[in-house]
Amino acid sequence: MSANLYVVGNKVNIPDVSLLSRHESGDCIVFIGKMNYEPNVVAVTYFAERIFPNLLTRFPHLRFIIVGAHPDARVQKLTERKEITVTGYVDSLAPYYQKATIVVAPMLTGAGIQNKIIQAMSYGCCVVTTSIGAEGLDIQRGEIAIADGEEDMSRTILSLLGDVEKRREMGQLAREYVIDNLSEKVIGEQFWKFMNGKK
Repeated sequence: MSANLYVVGNKVNIPDVSLLSRHESGDCIVFIGKMNYEPNVVAVTYFAERIFPNLLTRFPHLRFIIVGAHPDARVQKLTERKEITVTGYVDSLAPYYQKATIVVAPMLTGAGIQNKIIQAMSYGCCVVTTSIGAEGLDIQRGEIAIADGEEDMSRTILSLLGDVEKRREMGQLAREYVIDNLSEKVIGEQFWKFMNGKK
């Protein structure tokens, strides 16, 4: 006797086109997540200390904005650098997705699909993450950039900072990926196949 295996993905609410990333600003790197969650704390401190200084040598006006509730003391300490802002809780994430040049998710720990990444993709953002951050996503067309290690991530982000058309293209592909794989319609169909025992 064999059992059927069903996969029901993470549903993403698809934002209206009026809320999408505008790809107008060239100086704003954004991280979004709950900021007392240890993998997020590790990710932003790593980025701020090991990656961001490399980027500032080429783009001295760059800003790093960390958005999310309950920032840990280690995260708050990062604001000692004038180029880094920690917002704490915000009423709406949409304005941050809209103005983001790049959304980073430099995850070094954690597992499974990262909601912060697929949400950014739904807003048409240009996303840079690690192999850990991309777990559970079937990236085939360059929908997001995956870079591991300081040199690879620095090089990848520097390249994208200098190429607005590439950022726009990645953002469009990322949004299409979410619509095709993680929208309410697609996840609903997966759920009802499971409930009805259909292959």
